[in-house]
Amino acid sequence: MNFLYIEVDDMENEDLLAHFEEANAFIEDGQEKGSVLVHCFFGVSRSATLVMSHLMKKHKLTLDEAFERVKAKRRCVGPNSGFLKQLLAYQNMHWSVVEDNIQYRLYRLAGAAFSMRSTFSVTKHGTVQFREKFQDLIQPDPRITSSESDPVALRCKRCRSALVQKGSMLPHCPGESPGWCDGKWSGRFEKFSLCMEGIYTLPIAWMGDITSQLEGKLGCPKCQAKVGSYSWVSGHRCPCGANIKPAFHFVPSKVDRCS
Repeated sequence: MNFLYIEVDDMENEDLLAHFEEANAFIEDGQEKGSVLVHCFFGVSRSATLVMSHLMKKHKLTLDEAFERVKAKRRCVGPNSGFLKQLLAYQNMHWSVVEDNIQYRLYRLAGAAFSMRSTFSVTKHGTVQFREKFQDLIQPDPRITSSESDPVALRCKRCRSALVQKGSMLPHCPGESPGWCDGKWSGRFEKFSLCMEGIYTLPIAWMGDITSQLEGKLGCPKCQAKVGSYSWVSGHRCPCGANIKPAFHFVPSKVDRCS
């Protein structure tokens, strides 16, 4: 017998989406060799979510269709609202976890912000475990990794040092606070009217230890000029009216946009 143990509590803010691909592969392999038992404590939320994700991927089902199939076999199933939203995001990404998908990035950022808030309420400082868990969010330093496929998007106005690559930018629409539950960010968002006033990105390697406090200033890694700020919990209100949380914000007058 082979076992796959996934350590996730039945709570809305728990990240089960990150385990969908591993669980689906395990179930698929087990079915080819025999049978598979998927279980949790009550067999209502966590196990039902994983079975639904497997059915969605294997048969290209919508969340509603997969829910009905599982409920027909076990009437008491009922994933918590957080897991249902994760299943919907999985559907929007066409049944695959795509790390550079904007919706998935927003999801990971929201999870990181929740983890930061929870960590500081208990220990008053960030943790090594946090940095390891969300390491995939940290974007490479563009001074080292810029390329034709992912060119520099922002430079320091004072010293012209590369700060941000285009692939690290996070768009939003005027007056609209982006949320990871919004499936439009899994599509071609270029067709939307995007805000050009505020500049927001994913966290970048040169920003240093951004887990040591909940908010702080961002200085150019070369000349130390102030270029922006970050806030895990309070976020930042864009001039367009959108409230971005968490926020890694660059002051437009401190940077040059690259075409």
